[in-house]
Amino acid sequence: MTVAKRVFSSFALFISIRARQIPISLLHSFTVCLRMTFLRRVDLHNFNLEAGFFISIARRWRYPFVFVDTEFPGTIHRSEKPFFLLSPEERYALLKANVDDLRPIQVGITLCYTDADKSLVWLGTAAGAGYGDTGTSRFAFTWQFDLRDFDVRLHPHAPDSVALLESSGLDLSRTRRMGVPSTWIARLLLDSGLIGRGSAAKWVAFQGGYDFAILLKSFLQLTMPPWLARTPARLPPTLSGFSAFTRCLFGSGIYDVKCLMRSCDGLFGGLERVAEQLRVKRAAGKTHQAGSDSLLTCQVFFKITELYFRGRTFGGCEDQIPFKGLLFGL
Repeated sequence: MTVAKRVFSSFALFISIRARQIPISLLHSFTVCLRMTFLRRVDLHNFNLEAGFFISIARRWRYPFVFVDTEFPGTIHRSEKPFFLLSPEERYALLKANVDDLRPIQVGITLCYTDADKSLVWLGTAAGAGYGDTGTSRFAFTWQFDLRDFDVRLHPHAPDSVALLESSGLDLSRTRRMGVPSTWIARLLLDSGLIGRGSAAKWVAFQGGYDFAILLKSFLQLTMPPWLARTPARLPPTLSGFSAFTRCLFGSGIYDVKCLMRSCDGLFGGLERVAEQLRVKRAAGKTHQAGSDSLLTCQVFFKITELYFRGRTFGGCEDQIPFKGLLFGL
C-alpha cells in the first residue's frame, strides 16, 4: 500500500470513529466520492491494535448491524435421512455433533450502523458494491480474524472442505501459527458491547446456524473454569437451550438471509449464486474467506431489503422485516 493510500485510510478511519459528531447530510456527500474498501486482516501481530479500533467503532454506533461469517473444516457427521426429512431437533443434533467436534479457522465480521431514525448510514467503503444505480458508494468496516484453533494434522476435518479453503487462498499452517484463539473473539465481542444484555445490535448471517453456533461455543469456552480451559466446550444439549443462549447473547434481532429469501421470488442457492442473481459484486477479498463473505452478506442483505422490503423498518416493536430471530434449518 502506498503512503498516500495509508494516509487516506487513516483519515477515513478517523472520520468513521467520529461519525456521530458529523451531520448525516455532510457525511453522505462525503461518501459519494470514496472508492476504497476496508477489509482488515487480523492475526497475532495486530490483534491488539485492531481490537481497539473495533471497540471504538462498535461503542460509538447506536444501532449497529453486525454481519458474521465463519470458516471451518467442513462437516464430519452426516445424517442417514435426507436433510429435509429431519425434524428441527434432529437438525440441531446434527449441527451440535459437528460444531462440538470441529474447530474454527476464521471469523469475519462486518460492521455498519443506522442513525436514530433507523435510516441506513454506511462507513468505510465498498467500491463497486452493486447496490443499484444510485451512484453512491456504500460503507462498511470488515475484520477478518485468523484463528489458531485448528491444526489439520491433529483435528477432525472433511478433506474436500479443507482443499476448497486452501484453493481459495487460506494458508492453514499460517493460521495455526499466527492466528488468535477463538476465545479472544468472544472477549472482543463482549468488550465491544455487541453481545449481551443491553446490546442494540442486529446480527445477520447467510445460512447462519453454524456461524452462531461457533460463536456461542467460543463464548462458552471463554467462561469455562481454568481447570477445564483445555477441554473443548460443548453446545447446549437441546434446541431450546441453544435458542435461549443465542437470544441471551445476540438478542432477538437476528436475521438469516437464507430465511429472508423465502419472501423473494426467484432467489435461490448459496451466497455467491444469490449475489450473482442480484447483480451484487463482491467488494473485497475472495470467496470462502470469512471477512470477504461477511461483507458480501452485508451487500446482499441490504440489496434484498431494498428490492423486496422497501419502506419497512428494523427497530423495536415496529420491526416489519420477516423471519426475525430465525436461523435457516433450525
